[in-house]
Amino acid sequence: MKLTHKFEELTPEKRPQDPHLDGSGLRFETMEHGGEYPDAMPQAIKLIDAQGRSCIYVPISQDGKVVDTQRFAFDFGDD
Repeated sequence: MKLTHKFEELTPEKRPQDPHLDGSGLRFETMEHGGEYPDAMPQAIKLIDAQGRSCIYVPISQDGKVVDTQRFAFDFGDD
């Protein structure tokens, strides 16, 4: 089995550019902290560009625990 996702072409007006090519317009905000271990590691980071657009990065978790991905796999169970 082959899984393929088709994407629409990203036109120039949809591609934000960094005019100085140095990331000077980017801001990072740490969000919630804590988690399973007693440390100061943020559990979410918000990235904001010069135009105010943002996205939030969160760690991958499984069963409520943060995990490090090792590979992708497909399960073709006979269920």
